[in-house]
Amino acid sequence: MAGLTVVTWNAQGSQGLDVAAAAAGLQAFDPDLVFMQEVQRRQLGALGSALGGVEARWRFKHWPVTVPAEGLGILSRRPLGDVHVQVLAHRWRFWDWRRRIAVHASVEIGSRRIHVVDVHLGAGVTMDERVRQAEQLMRHAPSARIIAGDFNATPAGAVLAACAHDGWRDAEHRIRGDSACPPTNWTPGPRTAPPTQRLDYLLVDDDVTVVEAFVPDHWGSWAPLSDHLPAVARLGI
Repeated sequence: MAGLTVVTWNAQGSQGLDVAAAAAGLQAFDPDLVFMQEVQRRQLGALGSALGGVEARWRFKHWPVTVPAEGLGILSRRPLGDVHVQVLAHRWRFWDWRRRIAVHASVEIGSRRIHVVDVHLGAGVTMDERVRQAEQLMRHAPSARIIAGDFNATPAGAVLAACAHDGWRDAEHRIRGDSACPPTNWTPGPRTAPPTQRLDYLLVDDDVTVVEAFVPDHWGSWAPLSDHLPAVARLGI
C-alpha cells in the first residue's frame, strides 16, 4: 500500500498571495498532492517553484478582468497525466465568477495511476444547483479515488449527502465518525477569531485507507493568506 499526503486549499488568489508564506505552510505538511482553488497561473507556478521538485498544472475557470484569470491547480510530487477540465456551469461565460469547473488528472502511484479530481462547486446558487453540479461531477468520475476541493456546502447538507449516496466520504469524517469536523472557512469580515464553517473536503472511496485527516489548528498563520484553511489527509492507496 502506497502512502499519499493530500491537501486541498482555496487560496483566494484574487486578493493577492504571499507565495513564500503559503509555500512554508504547505511544506509543513510534506504533501504529495495539493489541490488548489481560486489560484492564478503565476501564483501556482511560483508555489511549485518554492516547494521544489513539484509539477504544477493549472486550468482556467474565469477571468474577472480587473485581476488575472482565476483557476484551479494541482501541485504534485508524483507524475501527472490526462489532465482535463470538466465544465459544471456556464461553459461560455468566461468572465462570470459563477462559471464552475472540475480538473481531472491521473497520478502515478508506484506502478499504476489513480484518477483524482480538484473541484470548486458553485457559490451564490441554490442548493439544488450545487447538488446538480456535484452529481454531474460524480457521473464523470466513476473511476476516481479522490475528489477534493471547496464544495461550498456544510457537512450535513444535501451536497455531501449526494456524495455519500455515491460512496464518497470525507476523509476527516472517516476518522472522527459523527463528531463535528473542524471548520475551514471564515465568513466575510476580520479573521481575528477561528473560522466558523466547513466548506472544504477531501472525499475518498471505501478502498482508500485514511491514516490521518485534519485541519491545522494554528489558524492564525493562515488567516492573513486566505479566507480558507487547508484540509489535509494522509492516505493509503
